[in-house]
Order: sequence, then structure tokens, then C-alpha cells
Amino acid sequence: MKMKNYYIYILITIMALLPACNDDFLERPPLDTLTNENFWQSETHLVSAANALYSAMNGKDVLNVFESMGEMAPWAITTAYRTIGGGNYATDITQVNNIWVRAYYNIGRCNYFLNNYQRAVKVSDKIRERYAAEAYFFRAFDYWMLTSLFGDVPYITKELNVHSPDVYRSRDPRQAVIDSITSDLERTYQNLPEFIAPASAEFGRISQGAALTLLSRIYLYNEKWSQAADAARRAMNLGYSLYTTGDTQNDYRNLFNFTGRASRVSANKETILAYVYNFDLGTDARTSHNLSRELWVPNDYSRFTPTKRMIETWLTADGKIWDPTSVNKYEEVFENRDPRMKQSLLPPNTPWEGRKDGNPNNTDNTLFTYPKLSNDKDGCMTYSGYYIYKYVEPTKVGRVGQDDNDIIFFRYAEVLLNYVEAREQMGSITQATLDSTINQLRNRVGMTPLTLSNIPSGSNLRAEIRRERTVELFFEGHRYLDLIRWREAEVLGEDLLGVNRRWLDPNKLPPNILETLKWKNVNGERYLIIEEGRNFNPTKHYLLSLPFTQMQRNPNLRPNNPGWD
Repeated sequence: MKMKNYYIYILITIMALLPACNDDFLERPPLDTLTNENFWQSETHLVSAANALYSAMNGKDVLNVFESMGEMAPWAITTAYRTIGGGNYATDITQVNNIWVRAYYNIGRCNYFLNNYQRAVKVSDKIRERYAAEAYFFRAFDYWMLTSLFGDVPYITKELNVHSPDVYRSRDPRQAVIDSITSDLERTYQNLPEFIAPASAEFGRISQGAALTLLSRIYLYNEKWSQAADAARRAMNLGYSLYTTGDTQNDYRNLFNFTGRASRVSANKETILAYVYNFDLGTDARTSHNLSRELWVPNDYSRFTPTKRMIETWLTADGKIWDPTSVNKYEEVFENRDPRMKQSLLPPNTPWEGRKDGNPNNTDNTLFTYPKLSNDKDGCMTYSGYYIYKYVEPTKVGRVGQDDNDIIFFRYAEVLLNYVEAREQMGSITQATLDSTINQLRNRVGMTPLTLSNIPSGSNLRAEIRRERTVELFFEGHRYLDLIRWREAEVLGEDLLGVNRRWLDPNKLPPNILETLKWKNVNGERYLIIEEGRNFNPTKHYLLSLPFTQMQRNPNLRPNNPGWD
């Protein structure tokens, strides 16, 4: 959605929060002022009200929250969300309450829209129902997130005021909520446009493709395998395709920078839904974030830090599990690997905008040669020894807060991965399934295909499908929730580690810097310590605590999730 009427947006936000009132003694609303009584008259009103719902897609914050809670590329220094992922938080932590409040705030706006949109009697049914379908989409999105994080939650579909019984509603079973939101989406998604063209005026609005991708995600997260596969298959028939120009060395990376961003590039038919920013609008309307600069901060530390676990996840170029003992130099870590590694992380001898790197012998500040391991405010430091390349738009690194790159929420690659994962869980994988899903992703980058007869030694098909998801969707906000639903989240309790000391050449670093850092011995190798003392209790941490503030306000939410009382 490229443009918004911000004055109408503010009006709708205020009206959504006001309690309903039927007092007859109130004055008749003025006819020349927009009020709840005279607002729902035209398509313009309807669109403006629908626009107010798009804040549910919280843009770059999806990375701030869910990457920080994961263990592959968390925020570089301790933050509240990293603390949540590491299990060391109490029930009164503000950020858990924020997740809850923001979701129900968005749900309230959806309910307000759905309870009023049919008042626009001068607007055609087709148009009214299209925007109602958007509201059902956003309500489903927030309930999917709430149930994934908290389990059972109150399911509220009406506008609330201080007298509403639902203000003190108890929690509804997760499965009942899931059944309701998937039923809503199945019933309404065909009221949306099948496909919204990239670089078009409407790109960024909800399409059938977005609704079906969300459906497949919800089904997958709730182990409804056949429904997940069916929803993904329907999305696969809508005209989307992987973004590729035949440049195997750059196409994957370019999907996430200005070269391929779908809001401006009509050739990108992979991005199904993105949060669209535009810094070129007027001062009062421009939108932007700061991600590119945060990844290569020229005078501080890189904000997200790739970890040892992620480094070891990428396979070798010929499809084998990578052996860390097979390399002796930092540069070799990036060689003979899945090509997506070099397009996701910054390899040595690559142009960059982070100013000085860690090599005192490097006189070219436009070229990255070695990691900077101390923060002297002159160049970009890394706490792990690695930098993210994915999502960096180099032209925006030098401009504070002016990055308007798209933030992708749904893309065709996820649809393929949802489909193949569901099919594997159903026990119906064939080589043709792999070729039409995972091997399409690998072909884009020139990676060795995955075959049923050549699963990497020491692994199995399910593990490789999950690896493929981790690699392809790296740094897109999926990792934490994937670990939770796979019941593999115990790894969140392990120390966060970075580069292997043995790989670092002291001659390419300032004197004695390695002695100033903390290292952990793992199987005879020493790795840079990012964070120690993390904790994950499987009887407790697979669900977040309900926010203490919310339980105080509504005692009917209790009992809290297991292990939190």
C-alpha cells in the first residue's frame, strides 16, 4: 500500500478505541464533519478504514522481535527480546505485554471495521466484501501470532466498551481459535484479487495469494498437514514464481535490495506481500526504516549478529553437511558452500559501506576484508565475527533512517517450503515433490539438488527439509516460531557463539586483540562468546507467560501457562 490518507487513518484509529454510545441526549453530529455516524458512506471511506488495518504488518519490527528471540541472527547486544528468547525473563516484562496489547489493538480495529462496513450501502457488494476480506486476513494474522506464542487466548470478534462481557472473557482453546480464523479465511479469501502485480499502485494490499499463504502457514503451525498442503497448492496456481534473472551469484540477494524490490520492480513475482516504504513522499507522509545501516553501521557495532549455529547450517556446494574442522582460515568458511551463504552473509573481499574493517593492512575502506572485533567507533564492529549481507541496500547505509526497502512478509519460496514440509509430514513425498519445491530454490542459486537417494550422511529427509527452510528464510523472522512448532527450541538455551579463533589470522587484526575477547571451548575448538547463561525449560518455555498486567486487569485469564505461576 503506497499511499495512505493519514487524517482519515487517525480518525478511524480514534473511533476504533471509543466505546459504543447510544445516549439519545447527545447532540446530532454536524454534517460537515466526519464522525462515526456519517463516515461509512463511500468507497473512499471504506478504503481509508481498511488502510488503518495495515499497521498489523509491523514492518521491520518483525525482525527486531523474532530474529532477536531466535538464535541464528539475534540482536548483537542484550535486549528484552533476546532475553525472552534466552528464557531469562519474568511475567511482568514490558515487551511480552506489548505483543499482547498490540495484537488486541489491531484485532479491535478489525472488529470495528467488520461490524460497520456494511453500512456503506452506496458501495457495491464486491468492493465492500473485498475490504472485509482484508479485515478477516489481519484478524487471522494476529490471532495466529497470539496462539503461536501464548496458546489459549480470548477470542473476541465484537467491538468492546466498558460494559461488554468480553472485557473479562476467559481464554478460548487454541484449537477453537484456529478453527474460527481458518474458517473465516476459507470463506472470504476469494473476495480478494487473485494476484496484485508488483510495481503496481495496489502492490502491498492483500491478495488471494497472501490469504492462502497465511492459511498454509496457520495450518502448518497447527499440524493440519493436508490442509496446509492444499492451501499452498492453491497459492502455487495463482501466477507467482521465483525471482530470477539467471544470475545465480546475485539473484537471491537482489530479491532483498533495490535491484529486485517488488514495490518498484515488475519482474519480481515472488514477493506476495511486503510492507512497502517510501521515503520520497512528502515530509508528513514519507515512511522508512534503518535496516541497511543497522547491518553495516559505519561508526558502531552491527545490530544483528550471525552465530556459529547459522554458519554451520549451510551445506557444502555439493550438498554435504559442512565440517568446521575442514577449514583453517576465515576466508575458507565461505568457500565451497551453498551459494545462498555468500548472498546472506558478507564474505571477504566484497565491496561494502561499513568504512574501516578489522584489518589494519586494508587501506581501501570500500572493501571488506576481515571482521572488526573492537568498537572504536571508526568502522563497523561485529560481536560474532560475521556480518549480514541479505537485506542490505548499500546506497542507504550512509543515510540514517532513510531506508525504504520493502520488508517481505510472504513470498513464493515460503509457499513451496510450506507445501513440501506438509507433504513430508503426510508421508507423500516423491522426487517430483522435491523437484517442484526445494530444488526450484536451489536451481535459482546453482546449488546441488536434493534427491531421495542422496540425503546427506548423518541426516534424514525431515531434517533436510527443515534445514532448507532455515537457510532459504534466514533473517526473515521465521526462526523462533519454527523452533517452537518443531519442538526443537531447546537450542535457544545454549550459549550464543561466534567465530572460531583458529580461523583468525593475527596478522590481519590489531595486535593482541584476540586476548581481550572471551572464548568457549567446544570439542577442542575455541569460539567467540556472544552470550552465556541462557535457559530453555521445555516444560515452560514453549509458550510465553501471559502478561502480568493483563492477568491483573482480567483475573479470568488465569491460570497462567504451565511453569509460569
